Amino acid sequence: MVAVILALVVGIVIGWNWPQPPWARDLQDKAVDVFNSVTKKTPR
Repeated sequence: MVAVILALVVGIVIGWNWPQPPWARDLQDKAVDVFNSVTKKTPR
């Protein structure tokens, strides 16, 4: 359990400090757009 938490912390620190490649940025933008379109719908 401690190894999993340590691996997550190390991954977060590394991922936070390295720039995202363009394909990952595009994928994140698409995922955020889908999430926003699902959550912003108003009931009629």
